[in-house]
Amino acid sequence: MADPITQEPGDRRDPAGGRKGDRRRGGWREFRQNYPGFVFTLLLALAVMLAIDGFLIMKRRAYTAEVARLQANMSQQERDRTEAIVAAEQNKTRIALELARRQAKIEKSLHLSVAVDSGKIYLEREGAVLREMAAAFGPEAKVGPDSIPVVVPRGQFSVARLDENAIALEGGTMITATDTASPSQDATPIPPGSVRISRTDLKAIMPNLRPGIPVYFY
Repeated sequence: MADPITQEPGDRRDPAGGRKGDRRRGGWREFRQNYPGFVFTLLLALAVMLAIDGFLIMKRRAYTAEVARLQANMSQQERDRTEAIVAAEQNKTRIALELARRQAKIEKSLHLSVAVDSGKIYLEREGAVLREMAAAFGPEAKVGPDSIPVVVPRGQFSVARLDENAIALEGGTMITATDTASPSQDATPIPPGSVRISRTDLKAIMPNLRPGIPVYFY
């Protein structure tokens, strides 16, 4: 007489192949108990993202309401004049950017080209790129309650002075160095209107620079 087959508690027999195996799948409660730190970090990141989204939505609504309030208090003639001024300023900005971009391409002497939208700085001569560098830019902000917002400049400038930690441009704009491998990895706030590159890039281009070298922002 054959011995009866014993089945260990918790095991399930596969009816197709006669193999044993625990086919239970852990649920969310079990995962949460096994990885509490990961779950907490995930929920915290989600809460932060939702808070940022909510803040941006509130700011956008506030700006929209303010614009609507100002426009409601203006006559049609004033609205038309304002729209014409805004359009003219936008056209001037586009023309200035395009001129700076073209001038940088045809400049025969050594110069720096700062492509703000792409986050790059190029050391160039006669259209040839000698070095490409990643860059990070400071935000637009006011340095005082009644001051004009400081922004990253556009157009043509020149180097005013040099030191081992920064390149100072005419007008006060600074190109500073960071010790991180990439400027985007540096969590230190960038001053409004300033530019940051890696110290490796700054040391590499410093021997080629001197006061008066053109710098094109576009």
